[in-house]
Amino acid sequence: MIAILDAIRGTVSQTVRASLPEPQASLLLGMMIGVKDTLPSSFYEALRATGTLHVVVVSGYNITVLINTVAKLLPFLSLKLRALVTAVLIFLFVSLVGFDPPVVRAAIMGAIALLSTVLGRQRNALRVLLITGGIMLTFSPRLAGDLSFQLSFLATLGLILLAPVLDRYFPGKGLPLREDLTTTLAAQVLVWPLIAYRFSQVSLISPLVNALSLWTIPIVTILGMATTILAITISHLGSLIMTPTNLFLTYFVRIVERFYSLHLGFFEVSPFSMLALLFYYLILGGGIWFLYQLSQEKQRIG
Repeated sequence: MIAILDAIRGTVSQTVRASLPEPQASLLLGMMIGVKDTLPSSFYEALRATGTLHVVVVSGYNITVLINTVAKLLPFLSLKLRALVTAVLIFLFVSLVGFDPPVVRAAIMGAIALLSTVLGRQRNALRVLLITGGIMLTFSPRLAGDLSFQLSFLATLGLILLAPVLDRYFPGKGLPLREDLTTTLAAQVLVWPLIAYRFSQVSLISPLVNALSLWTIPIVTILGMATTILAITISHLGSLIMTPTNLFLTYFVRIVERFYSLHLGFFEVSPFSMLALLFYYLILGGGIWFLYQLSQEKQRIG
């Protein structure tokens, strides 16, 4: 099984690299199968400085795209059968990209969500996240100190707790990219302090860069998979077949490189203590709780 998966990864990697220029090829491989160690160093630094490095780390976003795609492609199947097919595809996908903490967390959350749907129970996202975290820490307690697990958990927590609050109070409802900006900001507010604590660096332009570029990720993921399969089948036309994918990848690359070239919004911060980090999360939690209670009160009055 491992040999087969390695062979598939090798074929996908070879086909993509033969069909696309750099850094587009490495960017697509990072999105599809989590290969990020071959990114050109200059572009890797641009991703890191602009807060977009997460796009080359397979995570919950990819799992969500997979689940939604299966739902749209197989509407004729019964709910239970569709859930079974999705669960099998999630397992195969995770096996292909590797069992990294963000991928495993996303896969478990997806499986629990599928089970809740089949059983006809309403999904509670926060409860699902906590159950997922508990399961992973039970089987592997060392994950508590793993940075990728911490960032993945905090980003998801931000999307669950803070995104609805920001959506209510953030101006410009209905404007393009508003949703991408609020969701990115919700995730970044929770991960910023941990990144600053671990790396002594933050990127204030990250929400804007993400808002301008994240809309391409589901398109690139699905289109990239489809065109890669075609390019493997018709290898001599690989570059032509992957032209549509390359257009979206190039747009993403240009956005990241342009903002990085401005040298604005990312800077070094002085080291601070774990106590200060915990204090930040305590204050943030209180602020989120206050805004949530305020929004609930407005809903009752309205």
